[in-house]
Amino acid sequence: AVVSTQSTGKYGCGECPKDATAEKCGTCAGTSAAEGCNKKVETGANFECNNWSFDDKTKKFKPAETKTTCKRLKATNIACNMPSEAATKETYTSTSTCGPCKTAEKDKGCKECDKALCNKAAEKKDDDKKDDDKKDGDKKDDAKKDSATAVTSLLMPVIAMMNALF
Repeated sequence: AVVSTQSTGKYGCGECPKDATAEKCGTCAGTSAAEGCNKKVETGANFECNNWSFDDKTKKFKPAETKTTCKRLKATNIACNMPSEAATKETYTSTSTCGPCKTAEKDKGCKECDKALCNKAAEKKDDDKKDDDKKDGDKKDDAKKDSATAVTSLLMPVIAMMNALF
């Protein structure tokens, strides 16, 4: 028997059409009406996952500005996936960020999480932010030292010349 998983409510018997996708048609195991195979599918609340795109210049994945609305069955848990930091085009091939990682890619190029919009770029830790701030501060200090050295180099000969004249 066949169950349409679309919200159109079209249900039928027999095998799924050859051109039907898993989202549009599913074969159930029951063989009789008593087994309740061909019945309405209950859906859970929709959720969103962040999208990712591959940057050919840096050869890394980066967060996209778009999100995907994910649909799920009532008994299905929320899950989003995303490329790991070391992911390549070969180790992360997911075409949708909805749902868990492909089995072959899990822990190789794909990471998954269990909340809506949880698949976002890692935020820097406070220690990393402090290090970045410190580096910026060091650059400012270096600039101050450089300008002080330049002023001193200019004024020393002038002071020596004035001292020699008087």
